[in-house]
Amino acid sequence: MRRLLATAALVVSAFLGAAQTTSAQDKNPFGPPPWTIGFSQDTMDHPWRAFMVTSAEAQAKKYPDLIESFIYTDAKGTNEKQIADVEDLISRGVDLIMMSPREAQALVPAVEAIKKAGIPLVVLDREIVGEDYNVFIGGNNLTLSEGLGQYVLNNFGAKFNYLELEGIPGATPTIQRHEGFVAQFKDKPDVKRLDAQPANYDLAPAIPIMEDWLTRYRGQFQVIYAHNDPMILGAINVLKEGGYKPGEVFLIGVDGQREAFQAIKDGWLQVTSIYATGGSVGLDMAVRVLKGEPVPKRITTETPIVSKDNVDEFYNPDLQYVR
Repeated sequence: MRRLLATAALVVSAFLGAAQTTSAQDKNPFGPPPWTIGFSQDTMDHPWRAFMVTSAEAQAKKYPDLIESFIYTDAKGTNEKQIADVEDLISRGVDLIMMSPREAQALVPAVEAIKKAGIPLVVLDREIVGEDYNVFIGGNNLTLSEGLGQYVLNNFGAKFNYLELEGIPGATPTIQRHEGFVAQFKDKPDVKRLDAQPANYDLAPAIPIMEDWLTRYRGQFQVIYAHNDPMILGAINVLKEGGYKPGEVFLIGVDGQREAFQAIKDGWLQVTSIYATGGSVGLDMAVRVLKGEPVPKRITTETPIVSKDNVDEFYNPDLQYVR
C-alpha cells in the first residue's frame, strides 16, 4: 500500500512539475528574462530614424528587470547591409528583433532568416512581404497623403502645377504617399505634375534636385510636395537662396519634425502631417510578445495634419519629433 502511495505521489509530482514547466513556457514562450532586444535600422543618418531607435532604447531602460541589453545596427541605407545586420543579430542570440526595413521585397531574405531562427519580429514604419511578424506599427500612408491632397485643394484651389520630391523607390511609404496624393486630382484637369525625383527621404539629395528644378521650371510651379520634412526643408533652403519669399510657393511635408513646425510658424511651410516613429510603442509591444501576452497584429498610429492653425498645439522646441 505504501509502495502504491509512493508511486502515486511520484506520478502526481511529475505531473505537477510538467504542468509548471508548461505554464512557465506559456508565460515566457521565447525564454525567461532578462532578454536582449536587437534593432535593425535602415539608416541612422536621418533624424527621424535615429529618433525611432533612441526612443526605443530609452523605453527599454524602463524595464531593468526584463531587458538586459538593447542592441541596434545601422544598415547605412543599403539592403545588403541590413540583411547582414539581421544575420549578425541572430548570431548574437537576441531574443527579439525590431526592424524598420529599407525595402520590402529586398529584405525577404532577412525576414526568412528571422523566421527560421524562431525569433519574434516587431516591424516599424515600412511593410515587409507577407505576415511573418508578431506586430506591425505604422501610420496609414494612404490616408495621410489623401488628407494632404485634400488640404491643398481646400486651401490653394484646383488649378496648379506641382513638383514631387519622392522617398526611397520601392519603399511602401513612397508608393503610398504618392498614390494617395495624386488620387485626389484624378478629376482635376487643371492640376498637373511637372516632375518627380527621388531624394530618398534625405535633405542633402533634395537640394541639387530643387536647384535643377529652379533652372528648368522657375515660374511654372505653384506647389511642392515632399514625402517627408527633411526633403521639403532642403527645398526651402534652395527657394530662399533663389530669392523666393515665404508663402510664394505652397509647400507640403510629412513627419512632424521640429524644424518643419518652425518653418510653418515662419510662413515657409504650409502643411505637414505627423508620422510617429513608433519606437517606444514598438519596445512595449516587444516586451509583451516576449512575456507571452496578447498583442494586436497591426497598430495604426494617428497622422494629424499640422498647419498654421494648430502648429502651436504640437510645437515643442525641446523635442525634435512629437512622437
